[in-house]
Amino acid sequence: MPLQDFAVSIVSFAITLLLLLVLSYLFRKKAFFSKDRIIQQLVILIILAAGLGIAVLTLPLSTDDKNLILTLAGIVIGAAITFASTTFVANAMAGIMLRLINPFRRGDFIKTNDTFGRVTEINFLHTQVQSVDRDLIMIPNRMLVSYPLKTIRSSGTIISASVSLGYNISRKTIEKNLLIAAERTGLENPFVHVTELGDFSVTYKVGGLLRDVESIITKRSDFKKNVMDSLHEADIEIVSPTYTNRRNLKDDYVCIPPEEKGGTPVMHDESIPKTEDIIFDKAIEARNLEAIYTNWERFPERRKAIEERIKELPDEKALESMKIELRSLAEQEQELKPSLDLLKSKAGIRKDMDEEERKHILDMIADLDTREHAIDDRYSKLELRVDKLLEGRT
Repeated sequence: MPLQDFAVSIVSFAITLLLLLVLSYLFRKKAFFSKDRIIQQLVILIILAAGLGIAVLTLPLSTDDKNLILTLAGIVIGAAITFASTTFVANAMAGIMLRLINPFRRGDFIKTNDTFGRVTEINFLHTQVQSVDRDLIMIPNRMLVSYPLKTIRSSGTIISASVSLGYNISRKTIEKNLLIAAERTGLENPFVHVTELGDFSVTYKVGGLLRDVESIITKRSDFKKNVMDSLHEADIEIVSPTYTNRRNLKDDYVCIPPEEKGGTPVMHDESIPKTEDIIFDKAIEARNLEAIYTNWERFPERRKAIEERIKELPDEKALESMKIELRSLAEQEQELKPSLDLLKSKAGIRKDMDEEERKHILDMIADLDTREHAIDDRYSKLELRVDKLLEGRT
């Protein structure tokens, strides 16, 4: 059989390979669907399957032979799926489920089983999380849908600490000082619960709402430090009532470090990077990129909503002023677009980047974030102004 009879099949196969290479380049360099790797991987799988199918159908063979090849290919694929059903198919279906229910986004804190960290990537088969040790952990998607998944809400989370103290200490005194520790840490709506009445001690749980989840690791540590400091300042020993010590001590000895008495709340030097900024560097970068793209997509919607609302204003002067402000915001958005497109072309932070290129992208993210916040503030003030004008009309 002459080679030219296979020309159509060879061309079809070559076009498929070329298309896959082009798509891979675009996904990597132009950041198409950069926020959703699952879509990228699905597109590549569909094109590969379609290309191979077309190549087989264009072979210079009889219909029976083509059907036989397709049947054999189906059997092989089916067998592979069967053998890998507990991994590939399960993870793929779980990845689609996660895409539909969207329980978390890049940059969110999640916890499943013994794994806790911030999401850096959401892929077709797995989700990448950056742990508190700064390591990158790959979690199969089926684990995220098969086991309880905890997502820390960006609006805030409860942090708490437990301490066991003796029955000989006034409960009201303990509660007062535990609440002081919560207030020093900056927790909202602090509370103190008695969780256990033991044979020798009472277990107290103190906690409160932490709004700034970005600093959750640091705040949890600071909270425990403030609990210890507050109790020591009140001359309350944090030691088991059954505590024994073989050293000969004076009768008035108390188990409190002298240098801690009269201490002040835990404070941090602003010039020192936060622990979270070091631990979750990649997750924070992913979160910042996500926020930049999301804010940019919402600006036109907010502008359109304001345009619809100001039509109800009877004051022509106020109406014209609003239109000028909206035009100014639209111009400011257009000035932002080239930088945003350039950032998209970089396709985020990659492992193979050198330090100089990585720093350049981080500077771009910081600059875009600052400029977007300025536009967002102007929109917020304009929306508030419209609300007041409409309220005054009624």
